[in-house]
Amino acid sequence: MEINLLKKQLELIVKAPVHLSNMDMQEWERLTNDHKSKGARIARSAVLKDRSLWLGGVDQQMVQVLEADTSNLSEAEVKLIELLMAAVVGEASLPAAGTKKDDEHRSRQLGAWIQEQLEQGEDKATIPESLTLTTKMDGVMIPFLLGWETHSITDISYARLNKLLRSYFGGDIVLLPLKEEWYVLVGEKLLADLRDENDEGLDTERDMLVALSQGMYELVANEWGGGGFHLAVGDPIAPEQALVSTALLLRETLTLGRLFHVTEQIHLSWELRLERLVYSIPDAQRQRFIEDTGSQISLMQDEEILSTLDTFFHLDCNVSETAKRLYIHRNTLLYRLDKFKQETGLDVRRFHDAVIVKLGMLLYKVTNRE
Repeated sequence: MEINLLKKQLELIVKAPVHLSNMDMQEWERLTNDHKSKGARIARSAVLKDRSLWLGGVDQQMVQVLEADTSNLSEAEVKLIELLMAAVVGEASLPAAGTKKDDEHRSRQLGAWIQEQLEQGEDKATIPESLTLTTKMDGVMIPFLLGWETHSITDISYARLNKLLRSYFGGDIVLLPLKEEWYVLVGEKLLADLRDENDEGLDTERDMLVALSQGMYELVANEWGGGGFHLAVGDPIAPEQALVSTALLLRETLTLGRLFHVTEQIHLSWELRLERLVYSIPDAQRQRFIEDTGSQISLMQDEEILSTLDTFFHLDCNVSETAKRLYIHRNTLLYRLDKFKQETGLDVRRFHDAVIVKLGMLLYKVTNRE
């Protein structure tokens, strides 16, 4: 039956105006509390406090809805109207809810919206209700960002990556394709499960995030044939308030990680604060600092010195641990540090000098690799 004719017939039954409108599928599911199992038909009606909504038809991600004031109707009359609507609209015309293609379509819509906000610099934007993945984005979630150097995002199948990550995390995830990355959100409950299952006991929540990131990196690397991609991870967030700003933070984390830590593939947002500060310094100020520390910067061209200092700072200026990591004798390391002191006047075993050298190294990297 044509929808406008159906509208007129309903007006005769309820003796009140009936309004016809289009509604996003997600909004319809929210109103109808549609929490059925996968493969179930979508709900046909919603009885609210003073009005009723009936499903008139479905067109891709939109539904046609008939709405009327039914506060003066009995429950039996409302049920009768529901039966009439079911007979007229027909079961066959309604698609299954919660299908995989439907999930992918919504994820791509939300990913496209996030990408648009990033390009416009609107990192504080609130997710439109029509795009919210309500059932999947409740509560606090752990954010990850996957970026490839050797693959285009179109080379990676949404279904394949989603299946792989679901198997790793042991449940539903939110997978959002951006222009050049995959934005992944995982329920924070996973941290509690990891804490319970880990016999050794990880010291902090961030240690657990590092462990999760390492496992995720290895899984994806094995699936797509080795390296060529980077993974950024951030602290848990409430997606509704911080979805876009966190995507921006993780994208910056990938950029900084690739620039300052070229041998690493996993980048932790909370460990790149100094790099983020240095990256924001104007070119003129960078150049002035480099000129003031000329002899120090010239030594940065020595790969042995650069590698030694990188490892020394990474291991909190611990001489013994640095020597072990570099597979050299402790005295050999001390000789290198003393030689650096003689040529630059800076002793990296002293806090003040270590800060100056660390800043110089970061500035050297950013000016030589941009």
